[in-house]
This record gives sequence, structure tokens and C-alpha cells, in this order.
Amino acid sequence: MTFRWKLMLSYLLLILLLSGSYYLSFDRNAQTYFLNESRESLSSQTRLAKLLAEQESDTMPAQQLAEKIGAAIKARVTLIDRNGKVTGDSDLSQASLHQLENHLQRPEVQDALRTGTGSAMRYSETLKTSMLYTALSYESKTQNGFIRLALPLDNFSSATESLHRMTASSVCIALLAALGLSLLLSRITSRPLREMAAIAARIGKQGENSRIPVTSRDEIGALATVLNDMAERIDSQMHGLATEKARLDTILRGMGEGVMLASCDGVITLVNPAFQNMFGIGATVEGKNLIEISRNPELHAAFHDLTVSGKELTREIRIQPGNIILLTHWVPLAVDGNGSDLVAVFHDITDMKFVEEMRRDFVANVSHELRTPVSVIKGYAETLLLDGVLAAEPERATRFVEIIHKHAERLTTLINDILTLSSLEARETTLELNAMDVIGTINKSCTLLSAHAAGKNIRITNEVVGDLPRALVDQGRLEQVLVNLIDNAVKYTPDGGEVRIFAEQVDTSIRISVQDTGIGIPSKDLPRIFERFYRVDEGRSRDRGGTGLGLAIAKHIVQLHGGELTVSSVPGAGSTFSFTLRIASDKV
Repeated sequence: MTFRWKLMLSYLLLILLLSGSYYLSFDRNAQTYFLNESRESLSSQTRLAKLLAEQESDTMPAQQLAEKIGAAIKARVTLIDRNGKVTGDSDLSQASLHQLENHLQRPEVQDALRTGTGSAMRYSETLKTSMLYTALSYESKTQNGFIRLALPLDNFSSATESLHRMTASSVCIALLAALGLSLLLSRITSRPLREMAAIAARIGKQGENSRIPVTSRDEIGALATVLNDMAERIDSQMHGLATEKARLDTILRGMGEGVMLASCDGVITLVNPAFQNMFGIGATVEGKNLIEISRNPELHAAFHDLTVSGKELTREIRIQPGNIILLTHWVPLAVDGNGSDLVAVFHDITDMKFVEEMRRDFVANVSHELRTPVSVIKGYAETLLLDGVLAAEPERATRFVEIIHKHAERLTTLINDILTLSSLEARETTLELNAMDVIGTINKSCTLLSAHAAGKNIRITNEVVGDLPRALVDQGRLEQVLVNLIDNAVKYTPDGGEVRIFAEQVDTSIRISVQDTGIGIPSKDLPRIFERFYRVDEGRSRDRGGTGLGLAIAKHIVQLHGGELTVSSVPGAGSTFSFTLRIASDKV
């Protein structure tokens, strides 16, 4: 029920109470007033009748006197002697008087007997109706007794009922008027409250700047002022919350780490895009259970341990596909002193783990590669230091020195390659890029390795023609890439094989390829072929010489040129290494 109807009903209830009280009070007072007035009027008439009876009683019989007086004053007149016998009655005949009871014990007669005047209101057995009686004692020369006047109450009841109807009609009319007036007053009184309620409902909504007009200095005006102050504070708080939410959303979207907020029963309430990308989730996950978005056992084990212990913890988990390694940090989130929620941060440490593994492999490989030449050098040097070896066996000593020199050269090459690769990976190497024709560099590289190829009866076929556009390259580094690729092709191609070098233009790049008919590379080794010290066959590869860093160096040089080095191979049929170079623009 609205305030307006409550106000109107309160007005109506008040008016009903006042009208009912007025009606009851007026009815009671009106009856008392009319009864008293009737009694006074009848008493006056009785005194007048007494005077007439005292004057005329000696001249006529009692019955005739009663009829004469009754006709004169228009009322029922009864004459009663001192013994209570009715001697005359204006409303009865002479013959019926003897049928009447003795009236001496009538209340009004008893009062008149004691005090000279009496009055009573009672039911008349003679006339079968309620009557109002007044009686006076009188005396004359020939008669004495009581004269009584009676007034029927039917007229009084009729008048009272008429008054009731008039009063009720007036009250109903007043109630109808009050209904309309209360409706109007409640509408007028509640209008400011309705306006305030409508404006207050818009307070705090986005884009709303509602304020309540203060049009009075009463309680409603004070309430409007308070609501306006509250609206100012709410708007300020809402603006602050919106700003904080936008800042938080921006931070969460920009974080590389995945963030998940969940309840203690596993219902997710917030995730950021990084979390969705890590777990391959595209749809909205808020409101779902953790088991619905991922069934990773390590993830659920960490969640279970946190909910049981209530203490923050750190775990590493792996998710598939992709074998992604995540470092997760789980923290209970206390709200009002109760740890009802939790927040988990997911760090993708796959690359870091890969780098750590590569560093371990690098240290192990470097140690292994260095141990062999150092051991050889140390062994032969110790032999040469024995007494008499240099003088007694000069030929043997010379061979030992040659072996020491060979392994020293290998050691020097390995160290230089390591330093070169380190410089390339740290991007400390600066290329001297120039627009030039790559055919000359290709021809030079083929010439440098022709003797090596001839020793294995391998034919090097240079199919690069002279219509290639100029490329933006560092000539020395390009030669280093070509020599490395051609040298590898010659090393891993059996005697009598062939190495082809060809080039073509692909969009805005030149693609140069070195193809051999060698032993090929198994498909399982292709993804790792450009890693440092990686060899498909450790024993056979080390026998062919090299440090295992050539392809890694070539890959970094090509990348510094803005190109890409790729490989395709069929085991037993040969391999093809291709790399791209940017075509030089006309402005260079």
C-alpha cells in the first residue's frame, strides 16, 4: 500500500471517529433534550389542567371534566381520587372506567401523593403503548385527588427516528465530502514524496545526475536536502568505483600472468584474458565450477590443498596440449575476516624452463666439447715431456705436436664460435647492410669449398642465374652462412653425391637454397636442428668435425637480416636448407 493511500485512510479513519463520536453524542443529547422538553411541557400542561380542575370540579362530574380539559389542552387527562380509583379519563368512556385497575400504586401517583407532583415514563397496559405521565394532586370543595396527563411516546420516537435519519444523512454527506477532500489532501501531501521517490530511484544510475528541488523549509525540505547530500556522496563513490573497476579491468587485461578469483567451493567469479588463453577457454567462465573448465589433476590438487590448509602455496603444473609449464601462486582472500574466496596467479614459465634446460645442455655440451681436445692436448704434451722422447723419437714427437696443434685449432674454433653465437644472441653484433648482388658471394662460397667437395668426389652445382634483384645484406655474414650450409652439405653427403645451390624471388625477398643428396635428417630431429651443439648422430657428426654451433650461428645471422632459415629433409634422400633475404629498395 502506497503512502498516499495510507495517508488518505488515516484521514478517513479520523473523520469516521469524529463523525461517530458526534453522532452518538448528538443522539444521546438530543433524546435527553427532547425528553426533558416534553416532560417540562407536559408538566406545564398538567399545572394548567390542575387549575381548570379545581375551578370546574364543583360544577360538573369527573368524567365530563376530564373530557373537557383533554379537549382544551389536547392531551389525555385522567382524574384519580385519593383511593386510586379512576373517576374520569378523556380517552375512555364512562362505562369502561370500572374496568380499570386501581391507579394508586402508579409511580407518578405515588410521587404526587408524597410530594404533590410526580412523573414517570412507562408502558401503558390500558393503551398498549409507551407513555410519559405527569401527575399533580388537587383539591376542590366537592372533589380532591390527582390529575394526571399522559403523552404517547410514539410521536417522540418518530421525531427521534427522523432526527437519526437527518443526522445519518448529514454524516454520510460529510463522509463523502471528507473522502474527496482526503483524496485531494493526500495527493497534495504525498506529491513531494512521490517526486522524491522517483528522483531517488534514479540516484546512482549511470549517466544520471538527479537532484531533488528544495521548495520548502519544512520536514520535506529537510529530507530533500539530506537526500541531495546523500546523492552527492553516492555519485562520488560510484564514480570512484567505476574508475577503480576500469583501472582494475585494464590491469587484468594487460597482465601477462593469468588471474583467477574463485569461491571456496570452486565457483569462478573472475578471470582475465591471459588465464583464458593459457587454458584455451573462449567462452565466459564466470559462474562455472573449476572442474567444468579444466580437469587438470595438478590444478585441482593445488586448489584442494589451499582450501584444506587455508595457507598460501606455490605449485608448478603442466597443461596440455603444448606441454605448458605454469608456476601458480594460490592465496586465500579474506573478506570481513572470513577466508571465503581465493585468488590464484598463473605465470607461464615454459620459456624460462626451456632456457634453463638449454643453459644446462649448453654447459654440458661445452664441457664435453672442451674436454676432448683438452684431454688430447694434455696427454700428448705429457708424453712429450718425458725424458728423451723429443731426442730419441723426433718423428713421433713431430706427429704428437701436429695432433696437439690440430686439437688446439679445434679448441680455438669452438671458442670463437661460442663467442660469435653469444654476440649474435645478445644482438651485440652490428651488420653493415648494403644493397648488393648476392651472386658474387654465392660463387665465392662455392669456390672456397670446391676443393673439399672434390676430395669426396662431390659435385657442387651453382644454379643461381644473373637476373636476381639486389639484396640488403652484410657480405661477410652472408658468406659465413653460405659456407656453413655448403660445408655441412658436403660433410653429410656420401662420396659421389651432389650439392645444388639455387635461388628465386619470393614477393619482396630472395630465397637461397642449398640442397644435398646426403643421409637426410629424421623428422623427429628437425625441430631441434638449429639448437646449439645439437647433432643428429653424435658419434658420426663429431667424426666429421665441426663444433655443432654452425647452424645456430647461421640462423641468428639470417634473423638479423630480417629473414628466416628453414629446413626440409627426407631421410636417405637428402636435405634442403633455405633462407630468405630482403630485396633492397631503389632508394638504398
